[in-house]
Amino acid sequence: MSEVVYESIDELKGSVSKLLMENHLIWEEYGPQSKVAKEDPGSNSYKIWNLRKLDTVIPNNQKIINMVEANMKLLDADDYKAFLLFKNHATSFEENQYCRVSSYALFPEVFSERFE
Repeated sequence: MSEVVYESIDELKGSVSKLLMENHLIWEEYGPQSKVAKEDPGSNSYKIWNLRKLDTVIPNNQKIINMVEANMKLLDADDYKAFLLFKNHATSFEENQYCRVSSYALFPEVFSERFE
């Protein structure tokens, strides 16, 4: 996806928004704060969450990073700062899947505010 160059910031944000929406839906359905996880802590929904992180969320995050980096000229300073926060989150989130760390950067709400 790094070769996709958009003509406007709205086009870029539209594409990013769709990937964020997919990630959020997966987190909402299977993540640690999901309804299933809260109502039945003994359920195995965490296994689905672990799989979706690897096969969908992490690849989507990488697509977002590639798309934004290929279109940096469209970003203003606030968009760029929000992107850097997202990139830090995405990188540390992925690293945490392979080597557990005590903490990592959480998803920055400012990114969804600017890119959705």
